[in-house]
Amino acid sequence: MIRIAIDGPGGAGKSSLAKAVAARLGIVYVDTGALYRTIGVYMLSKGISTSDESMVVAALPDVHLEMKFENGKQIILLNGNEVGEEIRTPEASMAASAVSAIGAVRDFLLSTQRSIAESNSVIMDGRDIGTVILPYAEVKIFLTASPEARAKRRFEELTAKGIDTTYEKVYSEMQERDKNDSSRAIAPCVPAADAIMLDNSALTAEGTVNAVLDIINKVRKNRKKRGSALYVFLKTLISPFYKFFGRVHVIGKENIPKEGGVIIACNHIGISDIFLLSSTFPRQLHYLSKKEWFSVPVLKHLIRLLGAIPLDRGGKDIGALKNAIDSIKAGKQIAIFPQGHRYPGVDPSETSVKNGVSLIAYKAHADVIPVCIRTDGVKYKFLRKIDVIVGKPIKYAELGFLNGGSEEYKQATAKIFSEICTLGGYGKALPEAKGDAE
Repeated sequence: MIRIAIDGPGGAGKSSLAKAVAARLGIVYVDTGALYRTIGVYMLSKGISTSDESMVVAALPDVHLEMKFENGKQIILLNGNEVGEEIRTPEASMAASAVSAIGAVRDFLLSTQRSIAESNSVIMDGRDIGTVILPYAEVKIFLTASPEARAKRRFEELTAKGIDTTYEKVYSEMQERDKNDSSRAIAPCVPAADAIMLDNSALTAEGTVNAVLDIINKVRKNRKKRGSALYVFLKTLISPFYKFFGRVHVIGKENIPKEGGVIIACNHIGISDIFLLSSTFPRQLHYLSKKEWFSVPVLKHLIRLLGAIPLDRGGKDIGALKNAIDSIKAGKQIAIFPQGHRYPGVDPSETSVKNGVSLIAYKAHADVIPVCIRTDGVKYKFLRKIDVIVGKPIKYAELGFLNGGSEEYKQATAKIFSEICTLGGYGKALPEAKGDAE
């Protein structure tokens, strides 16, 4: 799957561009702006000022939106009725800008937009897709153009629809909306840090489509490289040496996923475990690493390039968990050691585990690949045989989640770690899950 986010100010041509790209790629186009326009039009129809936040929020329970796709076309139903061109007027645009600045409205629509992207390859356009709605999108583009070019395009679009207006009025309204969208406190219209800027002031519609397709193709090619250049270099350099002298034997290679976001859950024997897993899994492996490593001047830059995510092991690190969840949703594989600490020479079934792995699985709707590292000695020794056993994926549906929560996380963690222990032929006792990530 691929998720594409196109952000930018009004009149840049985001919607027509996204539709054209979706058609060329055969993926779903989601017009998020239409959702805000629909809410704005609903408020206007009820005589509610879209700048009156309390009134808008109070009316939200009466709004029932449904988005569906028929023959590749997006259809929005408002309280059971299909919306039409009334959401494309200048008044609807201004109303959309006003309601989109209200946090409750954005929260109201967030789950609807994200749920579509979690099960489909999509392209979404809006003003905060890459920063808020789909921060894990593989491709982020910020499309812009000069105010004059954007006003001219919008004026021509409106007059073609028979709407009586003037260029001067459209230009003035666009400047006002630009100011509102870029300066609002909640989800302002600004480029994501990793967005690719594209100014199409001098491009035709077809030229803009081709430019975006070129960007997407480059991103796809880079994804096939199996990781950053540094990661690939070090893996190519170290893996053969490590496998030979470490006598690493991989069992269950057929269970290794070739693509898609997934959690690699493994028992923890020693500091070399991360190198073992990196040697075993072809794609770049990202992993949670204690934050202390990120305070070392040179090392902190190196491990970030290698895919490390800083984790505060002293408590609930919400930022690290969110980073891991977003990475999985972006199609990356994350390595997690449920035990939290290294236990060399100890039967893993006799150790305690933590619930972070199941919490991340629940939040990311991710499958889990159980892996067991097995060796005969207390510590890794020169030329000692090491087995890396990769189990069959534990599907998300098999983890028993209903509403999340500490008890569900505990049971899911026990299931995951039991699978890990079984792979290595260890005891049947299930470890006690700790509540540090509940």
